[in-house]
Amino acid sequence: MLIYGANPVFEALRAHPSRVRFLAIAREHSGRMQKLVAEAREAGVEVRMLPMQQIDKMAGRGVHNGVVADVAEGRFADFHDTIENEETTFVLVLDGITDPQNFGAILRVADGFAIDLVVLPEHESVGLTPTAVKASAGASEWVPVSYVTNLSRAIESLKEKGFWVYAAAADGDRADKIDFRGKVALVLGNEGKGVRRNVLEHCDRTVSIPMFGHVDSFNVASATAVLCYEVIRQTRP
Repeated sequence: MLIYGANPVFEALRAHPSRVRFLAIAREHSGRMQKLVAEAREAGVEVRMLPMQQIDKMAGRGVHNGVVADVAEGRFADFHDTIENEETTFVLVLDGITDPQNFGAILRVADGFAIDLVVLPEHESVGLTPTAVKASAGASEWVPVSYVTNLSRAIESLKEKGFWVYAAAADGDRADKIDFRGKVALVLGNEGKGVRRNVLEHCDRTVSIPMFGHVDSFNVASATAVLCYEVIRQTRP
């Protein structure tokens, strides 16, 4: 997979240099990329200086900052193995997120709050595309992601392991009135439809963010940030 942008490429080199096949830098930008070049060469990664036109072509329509890397796709985290680990206490479940920009922003939130696992359904969900990687500003390289065939069964597995599962919903209980101590799984839904009813039925409780302005909701990435902060505020002081 070709990823682009200075931050995503730098984090890929830091997190798993063995998966980076080569680094391509626009000759016109080479003077600004010395840190990246040094990181790549220290890791034994091939560095190619190419014309800007070729970098543009490799990155498609993406904003690449003059750098592209060819990265082998890594293995996704095993859902059951991860939740079996007693150190796994905070899981984020995404039900039908389809916008790669939103997914990338959510991964950035997940890394910022040290979430232990992000879970997505195998179908009708965005993947780790170059756009999502770019939007995550490199956070995608650090966050464990797992795909499951059935979210409802995954939620039941979480509950069996002692997790309380909270679904974000407009009519839910206020987040600041809920005791989030213990093992927590937050479920966030599709950008337009929210959490599907058949998934909602398996959750323990619904949670909402109190709104005081004229617009009655945040987008899914912003809502994720607010809810994750509240969980972290209570559980990891």
